[in-house]
Amino acid sequence: MRVTFLRICCSVFTAAAIAGQCVSAVTPLSAAAVSSAGIQRIDDYGAASDAARQTGAMLLVSVEPQSGEKGDAAGSRLEQPDVQERFAASGTPWVLCRLGLADAAALVGDPSLVEMRGGPGLFVVDHAHAPWHGRIVSILPRTPGKYYRFAPEHIDALASLPPASLTQRSMVMAVRIHPERPCSTQGSCDPGLCAEAETHSAHQARIRRQGHHGWDVRSQRIGGAAAEVCAESWEHQDLLDSCVDCVASWRQSSGHWRAVSGRHASYGYDIRRGTNSIWYATGIFR
Repeated sequence: MRVTFLRICCSVFTAAAIAGQCVSAVTPLSAAAVSSAGIQRIDDYGAASDAARQTGAMLLVSVEPQSGEKGDAAGSRLEQPDVQERFAASGTPWVLCRLGLADAAALVGDPSLVEMRGGPGLFVVDHAHAPWHGRIVSILPRTPGKYYRFAPEHIDALASLPPASLTQRSMVMAVRIHPERPCSTQGSCDPGLCAEAETHSAHQARIRRQGHHGWDVRSQRIGGAAAEVCAESWEHQDLLDSCVDCVASWRQSSGHWRAVSGRHASYGYDIRRGTNSIWYATGIFR
């Protein structure tokens, strides 16, 4: 039987938890502003990668069933001015690259993209932030899984995900695409809290047991009013299925959901897989 755990230190819920309409506003920009913000479109993976490295940009690659198909769900979404405005408003340069699946077969078959589920999808390589330079930090498979189902509007969320690792950003993505729009990720993504979430998720994965082990020490190290939620996935799931699964499990508990949907000054999320093929998620809020 799968269970989830919640631990609170001090009084964290000083503001009302809102579980319905917490969505960040995006300021519209003109077409000229989009261009000047550093968004480039290069439909050659090698050239796009070189451009992203040279300009310190985020590289977003859309691998589509057919090359250049105008009506493709992902490609046409990327062409929308309002979506490009979201990327322009992110404050980070972007290089956008659209490829057909036939041309990207070697890419999709690479072990680093196993989360693409062997088919079309999108992935992001970070060339803008030193801790993750050259690493894949987001993957959105278009092949349906057990829990994660791609929707074109999920592309919009890629523009505002915080600088973080693949597992951390995947957890934040799972929170943000939940139908009730929980608010916990609308504060500041705190590197210190992300590191604590990473360490605790890795600990749970290592001992293959979910829980708030060491919370008394951890909460003192974090300082101030803090809360932590933990969850575990079902076994033999991939990353995004497990992230969505863990968020759904938190939704089943009013206490957990107050933490996940509440407004916090800062937050950190992460998830790690144990040798038992179960993923262990942690969310920490302050």
